[in-house]
Amino acid sequence: MKNITLLFLLSFCPLVAQVQQEDQLDAIFETLDTTKKAMGGISIYKDGKEVYQKSFGYANIAQENKSIATTKYRIGSVTKMYTATIIIQLIEEGKLQIDTPLSAFFPKLPNASSITIKNLLKHQSGLFNITEDEDFSTWMLMPQSRVSMLGRMVKNGVIFDPGTDTSYCNTNYILLGYIAEDITGKSFNDIVEARIITPLQLERTFVGVDSPKSKEEAISYQWSDNQWEVVTAYTDMSAPGGAGAIVSTPSEVNMFTTGLYTGRLISQTSYQQMTDVSTGMGMGLGGMPVMGMQAYGMSGQIDGFKSLAIFFPEQETSMTLVSNAYASSLQEIMMQVLQVYFKN
Repeated sequence: MKNITLLFLLSFCPLVAQVQQEDQLDAIFETLDTTKKAMGGISIYKDGKEVYQKSFGYANIAQENKSIATTKYRIGSVTKMYTATIIIQLIEEGKLQIDTPLSAFFPKLPNASSITIKNLLKHQSGLFNITEDEDFSTWMLMPQSRVSMLGRMVKNGVIFDPGTDTSYCNTNYILLGYIAEDITGKSFNDIVEARIITPLQLERTFVGVDSPKSKEEAISYQWSDNQWEVVTAYTDMSAPGGAGAIVSTPSEVNMFTTGLYTGRLISQTSYQQMTDVSTGMGMGLGGMPVMGMQAYGMSGQIDGFKSLAIFFPEQETSMTLVSNAYASSLQEIMMQVLQVYFKN
């Protein structure tokens, strides 16, 4: 009888801890919602399965459309992890080399003969960050041709010699998206579909176009005059392309990052190269120790949306937090989540 009681207690304690953990996580997001500090969603994956999901606030306030697990959000620069993965796949297939010069595709760009694919992947090209262009806030709202985008890149020049420094630059990943299109003969949308969405069986991930249109897509808000005001100006996704055009859900971003570190998308050798952050940035991601654990990931910000995708390969855990309205730091919110999740 004592043995039976002991077995019951041993099996019951983890269940109690899990319930307490979920309650504590729920409290974080319910507080954010009731205090009007943020709206959005979070997902946590462990060993390839979703162990926690929470949506808070509204996808569309005017329509009283509450955020749910399948609500889609613009994930901004988290897109760069997807683009880097695609480029690495092309390298693995022998269709591209890590040291191929940019001049093989765009010889008119400054320093094109000295800038390599690796420089672009690791933000070491020295090219001017096109989103800092003086007229960016105007032209980003309109459809952009490749010719017009390349023209701006030529005009803005460079800020340092290739490989001599590391500086985050959206120009690099717009170019990588173009290069993938040239090699495959497909649009960036079709490339993402074939190389990431289909293999991972993602159902709610796609390359955006202009403003959110379907009821499943969240619209964004900013805090003004003690209320959430709708954002009306949206980037035409032909501008950011491989640097920030993907739309997804927190769960499906986790499916992607899990697929990344478990070898479903690239080889282990390539993964090690991708996550080498010794120069300050990896390929399409950053990395640093968090709570004594090695973490990798990327954050994104576009049109009033913010996103933060982080994964811990040794713990086989992925977390993605997205927001379509925020008056609090997503990094601070994520730290609260980490402290609750990993203390149990």
